[in-house]
Amino acid sequence: MGRWGFSDALAFAVAMTVRDMSREKEKRLIKTQKFYQECYEKIASDSERAFNIVSKVVTKASRRYIPNEIASGSTYLALYAFALVIERQGRVTKEQSKIIRIYFNNMSFPFSESAYLSAARTGGEVGNFRNVISISKSYAGGFWVNFFRALYKSGTQKDLQDMIDYTTSIIMRFSILGNPDSNISNTICQNFIDSVNYQINQVREISIKEVDWLGVIPIEDRLEEMKFFYEDLIDRSNITNDISKEELLPYLELQILNCICDVVMMTKQPKSVKLRMMNDAVRLSGIHTGVTPEQYVREIANNTEMGQFYKTMFSSGNPLGSFWLVIFTMGGQLYGTDATDEPIGIVNNIFSILIQIENYLDEKYNFLGKDSIAKEYMLHIIEQLADKCDEED
Repeated sequence: MGRWGFSDALAFAVAMTVRDMSREKEKRLIKTQKFYQECYEKIASDSERAFNIVSKVVTKASRRYIPNEIASGSTYLALYAFALVIERQGRVTKEQSKIIRIYFNNMSFPFSESAYLSAARTGGEVGNFRNVISISKSYAGGFWVNFFRALYKSGTQKDLQDMIDYTTSIIMRFSILGNPDSNISNTICQNFIDSVNYQINQVREISIKEVDWLGVIPIEDRLEEMKFFYEDLIDRSNITNDISKEELLPYLELQILNCICDVVMMTKQPKSVKLRMMNDAVRLSGIHTGVTPEQYVREIANNTEMGQFYKTMFSSGNPLGSFWLVIFTMGGQLYGTDATDEPIGIVNNIFSILIQIENYLDEKYNFLGKDSIAKEYMLHIIEQLADKCDEED
């Protein structure tokens, strides 16, 4: 074999350098792809863990009634983290598109991927997305309000901290998928943390017109508020021209007793178990009516004179018992012009108490045989009240 000339040696050196560069580039590409894959997996893992925290806290607060904002918001959380980054970037990279597509291919959202991306770039709304999941110092979406309420009732500081940690982790990794050298995630995460810390201390109280699905307000507080509303309605109306205040005052707790008995009777349990459930529910409610649930139900079943009175006054059937119409008449919703929110407050308080009772019975007896008993029961009453109000308009 002849000796190489200078040109041959140079050509060989160039070839080896190109080969080494190609191998190094391939190694870097493999390393980069592995890094991206780890980001995808970590985002998915953190998203699942955040979902599990929300599910644990809210389910502990209310076994049978999960607010719609929680159900949808817990699936929106990762998309919201992505949107915070996309709005700052103004664009979406190929690596970011991949993880977004994974979410849209594997989950059902009430908007398309393209609509979401368009809204994410501009900070605009798509469906109810931002209304449910956005949070800032000036606004907290329904998801956060309900999650914070559930935290106050049944969560811990660690649950909140873990939720923040998983969400900021998603933000940071999604930002890296856009530009590994960018530090925009620092500002986004800090704003998010500041907003959460601010809003959890400013979380809106449950209003008089709002049903407490999570049982945040204790039953005894609701009963006290109802009694105040009811007595105020009596004092401001002319109803005492026909019946004394002393006669009227016990009717509120009798109405609650009727509702408790109705809800328990809707469960699929033997009669003996239903009686125990009624007694447990009455004890939990804190009402004192002078009549036991067994006596109350028996009077109605035997159609005694007292049973006929109970049915006429407190029935939730059709026709609706007179008590419901009386409180709405006193409040001005029927036959009046100076309407107040107190009758609505009474209805929502009864509704909220029944939800807590249903959750309690479900936990103690394990099987009620039917979903959303209190909700179905109260919606039937509310529909009839709405029809009555419409007749007077």
